[in-house]
Amino acid sequence: MPLHKIEQGCNNKPTLVFLHGFLGSSSDWSETITLLKDDFHCVAIDLPGHGKSVSTESSLHDGFNHCHHLIKDVLDDLNLQEYTLIGYSLGGRIALDYARTQHDPRLIALLLESSHTGLDNEQAKERRFMSDHSWARKFAIQSINETLSEWYDQDIFSDLSDRKKEMLISKRLNNYGVPLANMLLATSLGKQVDSLSYLQKTQLPIHYCYGGKDKKFKKGSSKLNELTNINVVEFERAGHNIHQYNATQFAAFISKNFT
Repeated sequence: MPLHKIEQGCNNKPTLVFLHGFLGSSSDWSETITLLKDDFHCVAIDLPGHGKSVSTESSLHDGFNHCHHLIKDVLDDLNLQEYTLIGYSLGGRIALDYARTQHDPRLIALLLESSHTGLDNEQAKERRFMSDHSWARKFAIQSINETLSEWYDQDIFSDLSDRKKEMLISKRLNNYGVPLANMLLATSLGKQVDSLSYLQKTQLPIHYCYGGKDKKFKKGSSKLNELTNINVVEFERAGHNIHQYNATQFAAFISKNFT
């Protein structure tokens, strides 16, 4: 089954393709897209197991490539001449691996928001996969409310107030546990290829954004500062989800760099 997408803006404007994070959907970008649609052709895609792509299966054996092909089918159907790919968290990891493997000449730039570039040793990958396996089991067998409460209690979301966590949990309650579990395993960071060597040699313009309050990704971004083709940007007051914290600031950054 093809992935669901939403389109806003004009086809004769520069195209931006948005990929949401784990637990999210294309609607997560709605505030950002509202600010951009007058100057861009905006396409937001629901990843497998999410949003209106909930019935699109993930491949547990070849998760990243399977997801890439589904995304490429959407882009081919739109008959795009060129586009910029924008991904948040899981969506950014998928976007980066898409750029690394697909070599699509239509892809003219990449914007990664709070996205891991890949683990560089097998032990770390194994530990991460086992952690994701544990989470996947929770999503599959526990109530979605219980698992979401545990999920947003992780350190990476420590910048969020209790009220904001409650709002996020309420927003995510329409998710289904088993499709989420499958997607989590299919695209685990433990299965992602370390992209550092690709980032060192690619000529593709890449922007990497992280929140100043996101200690994990602030630290992880340090290895990218040495790469001349990557524009590393800190959004000082934001946490892990920059576009949620301040859609106006994030949209302004996009307008400045991709018009």
